[in-house]
Amino acid sequence: MATGFSVLDALNENSKRGIDATPKARFRTKDISIHKIYSNARNFYPQEGIEEKAGEILTVGLIENLAVMYAPSEEGEYKLISGERRWRALKLLVERGYTEYELVTCQVRNPANSHEEKIELIIANSSRDKSVATLLREESELKEELRYMKENGMKIHGRDLSEGKLRDVIASMLHVSGTKIAQMETINNNLIPELKEEIEKDNIKFSTAYELSGMDEEKQKEALQKLKDSGNLSYKEIKEMKNEGSEKVSESDTEDEPDIPVEEFTSQLPDVEEYETPHPEGITSLCYSCKRYIECNVRTSTCTSCDQYINKTEAYKSQEERYSEEQDKIDRETKKKLQEIDDEKKMEILPSDRKRIEIEKAQEGLLGYVCGELCSKTQADSCEKVCENCKLMNYVEQLKKSYERDYRK
Repeated sequence: MATGFSVLDALNENSKRGIDATPKARFRTKDISIHKIYSNARNFYPQEGIEEKAGEILTVGLIENLAVMYAPSEEGEYKLISGERRWRALKLLVERGYTEYELVTCQVRNPANSHEEKIELIIANSSRDKSVATLLREESELKEELRYMKENGMKIHGRDLSEGKLRDVIASMLHVSGTKIAQMETINNNLIPELKEEIEKDNIKFSTAYELSGMDEEKQKEALQKLKDSGNLSYKEIKEMKNEGSEKVSESDTEDEPDIPVEEFTSQLPDVEEYETPHPEGITSLCYSCKRYIECNVRTSTCTSCDQYINKTEAYKSQEERYSEEQDKIDRETKKKLQEIDDEKKMEILPSDRKRIEIEKAQEGLLGYVCGELCSKTQADSCEKVCENCKLMNYVEQLKKSYERDYRK
C-alpha cells in the first residue's frame, strides 16, 4: 500500500468543506467569468475547430455547460475538467467584442484526488470523435490511473476496482467492447516507436496498426520502410507480410477494420476455462440477437457470421407461436399456389376471348343490378312482358351494343 494521499484523506477534506461527492443526477452550477477559468495541463485531447465552435455558440448560444473544479492558482480560480474547446471559443468571442459571453454556467465538480480528476476528464471526452493516436493514448492513460488506484486500494465514485478486470472497467468507461480494449493494449505494448509516430501523423489506420503490433520488430521495420517508400500502408499488405511463406491471404481479409484479436494475443483476453478461437467476422453484429451472447467469450460488435450462432428470438418461441407461424406459412403457400393455378387458366384463354368474357360478365352484372335494384315491377307476374318495353332495359341493350362494338374494335 503506497503512503501519502489516500481516498480517506480526500473524503475527510470534502467532509470539512461540506461536500458530498456521491454521483447523482443533480449537480451544483455557478456562473463564472471565463477569465477566472484556466486550462487543465493534463488534458491531452486536441483543441481543434475553435473558430467553428465560436460560430456555433454565436448562432445558438452555449448548449452544454463547462465542468470545472475549484483549484486556485496563479492561472485562475477554477481548473477545467471538460469543455476546453467551448471555453476557448467563448474567450475568442469576448476578444472580438461579444462581452455578453464572459460569464459561463459551469458545473462545479469536486474530484477526490488527481487520479479521479484525470478519470473524469477522460470520461467527459469519451464520446467525442478521436484520431487513432488519441484513442490509443486515452486507453493508456485511463489504464494507468485506474491501475494506480487499484494497487493502492482506492475507489472511483464508490466502484471497487479490486473486483473484476481493469479491462472491463475501461471498456465500460469508454463505451467500447473488451476486445477493442485488448487490441488497443496490444498496439500500445508492442508497436515500435517509429510506427507510433506514423500513427500520430494519421498515416496508419487502427486495423493496420493492430496487425503491425502482431509482427516482430524486424517485420515492423520492414513495414515502416514500405510506408516511407510508397506513402501508404494498407491492412491487406500487412496481412500478406504476416502470411509470407504460407498460403495466400483469405479473400475475406480486406481493409475493413476487424475487431478480432489474433491468436498471438489470446493470453491478454479475459480468463476462461477453455479459450475458443474467435469465429465472428464482418462489420454488423449478430451477437446481440444470439442466445449464447452472455456465455460467449468472443462476442464482438462487428459479427456477421458465426459457426455457433443461435437466434435468441427463435430459441425462446412458445409452441403456440411456432404452430401459428406454421399455419401462416401454409396459408401463404396455399394462396400462392391458387394464384399460380388461376394465372395458368388465364393464360389458356386467348386475349380476345378474355375480353369477351369480361364484357359478358359486365353485362350480366348490369342486367342484374337494373332488374334487382332499380325496377319496381320485378315481383309482378308479367315481369317479362313489362321488361320488353322497359326504358331501363332498352338502355341496357344500348350499352350491350356499345360493348360489342368495342369488342369488335
